[in-house]
Amino acid sequence: MAAMLSASTAFASDNAAPAHPEVLEALRRANDGPVASYGDDPVTAAAADAVKRAFDSPDADVLFAFTGTAANVIALAAAARPWHEILCSDIAHVLVDEAGGPVRLAGAQLTRLPSDDGLIDPEVLARRVLGRTEVHHSQPRIVSLTQPTENGRVWTAPAVAEFVDRAHTLGLLVHVDGARVANAIVSLGVSPAEAIGDADIVSVGGTKNGMLFGDAILVRRPEHFDGIHFVQKQIGHLASKHRFIAAQFVALFSEGLWLQTAAQANAMADRLSAGLTGLGLRLAGPTEANEVFVELDTGAHRRLAGRYLVHQPDPGEQVVRFVCSWATTDDDVAGALDAVRESL
Repeated sequence: MAAMLSASTAFASDNAAPAHPEVLEALRRANDGPVASYGDDPVTAAAADAVKRAFDSPDADVLFAFTGTAANVIALAAAARPWHEILCSDIAHVLVDEAGGPVRLAGAQLTRLPSDDGLIDPEVLARRVLGRTEVHHSQPRIVSLTQPTENGRVWTAPAVAEFVDRAHTLGLLVHVDGARVANAIVSLGVSPAEAIGDADIVSVGGTKNGMLFGDAILVRRPEHFDGIHFVQKQIGHLASKHRFIAAQFVALFSEGLWLQTAAQANAMADRLSAGLTGLGLRLAGPTEANEVFVELDTGAHRRLAGRYLVHQPDPGEQVVRFVCSWATTDDDVAGALDAVRESL
C-alpha cells in the first residue's frame, strides 16, 4: 500500500491546499442576507444546474455533502439494501479509507475485487456476479470504481465505457468515486461525460480541487436511488445553510475553473515525476493525474520525514506518495526535489 506524503507548509496535498480565491469570493457573496434553508435557494439551484451541464446530464438530480466520504456513503447506501452486495476494487477508498461507512449505513456486504492498481477487469466483475445464487448469497447490486484510482491510474474513456456497459448487462448499477475526477478529465483530454461512461451515480469532488469543503452527488438515474434524500438527511449532510457548499461549486464550475485547477495540479505532478526520475529514483507506478508514487529506501525515508509529514502505512514497500494541488507551484516542486535530493 502506498504511503501518503504531505508537507506541513511547503508542499501541501490537494486535501490540505488552501481554497481558491474565487471560491472564497463566492462564499462572501453568498453571505449577503438570508435565503431559504436546506437547499431550497437559487444558489443551490444554480450549482446543481452547473454540475448537470458539465456532465451532460440534464435529467439528473444533484445533492451536496460536506465531504467525499459522505458523498460516497450516501450514493452507495441509497442503492443497496441489507441483502445486497457492493463491489469495488481491492484498493478502493470506499473499502479501505471510509471506516466501514458504506457497510454501516447500507447494511450491505462490501466485496473487494482484484485489480491492477484499482483498474478492474470486466471479466473479473462478471465471474463474481455470475457466481452468486438467489437466496444463499448476498445479491450484487452496485459496483464502485474510482476515477482516477487510489494508485493514480486513470480509466481511459474506452475502458470505463466497456466496464460500465458490462456492469449494466450484469444487472448492476455503477457508482464512480470522482473525488479527483477533474484530474482524470484533464489527463485524458475528454469530456466529463466520457470520463465516467454511462455511470448511474457519481461523486464529484470539490474539496480536493480548490474548494474549502464540499462534494457533489450527481444522480444520473434518480429512479434507482429513490431514498437518497433521506440518507443525506439521516447522516447529517443536508445543511440548513446549503448555499455555502453550493456557492463554491458555482464558482468552481464557472468558465471551466474546475478543469483549470486540475490542469495545474497535473502539470506539477508531471514536473515532480520527471524530477524524481532525474534523481535516479524509481517510480512505483505511472504518473497519470496529480499523484506521484516513488520508491524510497528506509534511510532516505527517515531523513525526508525530518522535513515533511510522511505517513507510510506499509513500510515494507518503501513507497511514498506526493499529491499536487491547484496551489502547487514550480517553487514547491523544486523545494520538494531539493528535500528528496538531500535525503538520498
